[in-house]
Amino acid sequence: AVLFLEILSLPLIDSATHSTGGHYYLKRQLLLVVLSLLMMGVATFIDYRDLVWLSPWILGVNTLLLVAVLFVGRTAGGSTRWISLGFFDLQPSELFKLTAILFATRVLCSLDRPVDSIFSIVAFYSWLAVPAFLILKQPDLGTTLVIIAIVTGMLYFAGTPAKSIFSLVLVGIIIVGLLLWLYLYVGVPLPIEEHWIDRLVTGFNPEKDTLGKGYQVLQSKIAIGSGSVWGKGLGKGTQNRLDFIPHQETDFIFSVVGEELGFVRTTIVLGVYVLILIRCLIAAVTSADKEGTLIAGGVLSMLLFQSMVNIGMTMGIMPVTGIPLPFLSYGGTASVVNAFAIGLVLNVGWKRHKILF
Repeated sequence: AVLFLEILSLPLIDSATHSTGGHYYLKRQLLLVVLSLLMMGVATFIDYRDLVWLSPWILGVNTLLLVAVLFVGRTAGGSTRWISLGFFDLQPSELFKLTAILFATRVLCSLDRPVDSIFSIVAFYSWLAVPAFLILKQPDLGTTLVIIAIVTGMLYFAGTPAKSIFSLVLVGIIIVGLLLWLYLYVGVPLPIEEHWIDRLVTGFNPEKDTLGKGYQVLQSKIAIGSGSVWGKGLGKGTQNRLDFIPHQETDFIFSVVGEELGFVRTTIVLGVYVLILIRCLIAAVTSADKEGTLIAGGVLSMLLFQSMVNIGMTMGIMPVTGIPLPFLSYGGTASVVNAFAIGLVLNVGWKRHKILF
């Protein structure tokens, strides 16, 4: 299923970037697909329990990389997220998704009892404070939300009652809603990036600023709708090829999917994502140990949240948060991280059987 999506990404990204000429992005994506598959293979054969044991050191190194981004990071699109290595732009915030899965697994496995109260849940999140602050400074709200979603999902797989998690999430939504109301209607200042508020408001109501902040979402909805039942065909999307949609090869690749593949084929693509999520769930439920359950559960939470938010924001039912679509969006570190994560799930599934050689 992952291989299918990786291969499908090639013509979609080539179509989305045809105006650049020379098939630059296609060649880069092909190299990333090969690298991703290699990393998936590596993750399949490493003992994931060793990675969990090393996770405090991994957390330390990743945090230092996040600090380094503030001083030597490359800036693009108003954000400073990458460390240029010459041949590759490393994005430490993407790496932190894996780090969060491994370190949260170690912490949860070391506890004598489930994290089953609101106070203990809040205390558990405390180790995320510094890395989350550093990621928000870039600024990168989307990745921060993904990391929170990962850890929250892992709490459920660790035995935390769903009622406690739901209560915490509900309280968080109420607090955020109240702060937004105070900001928008009372004028109370908030210590956050103003464009985050703009994205949230225009994401749900793009008609408010059709030629400004709502332009991207509106053009995306037009593209997906114009794909109709069977689509316009690969490389034949007019909204896409006439460059009406900004960032269509990364965050808005699903707009290209909807326009060029149409409703029926897009539904098949969504079915492939569902298949991957189901397989992650099976790996978590049938794991031979708690570490495996939590790792597979963390990967499931990551892929589910990213896919749901990305697809939702291209259709105007989720705020625009800059979260790429796993396995289809163009991207370096994100592609490798997602593939490595799938390799860990394969690893967990493999080790549920007794190895005889």
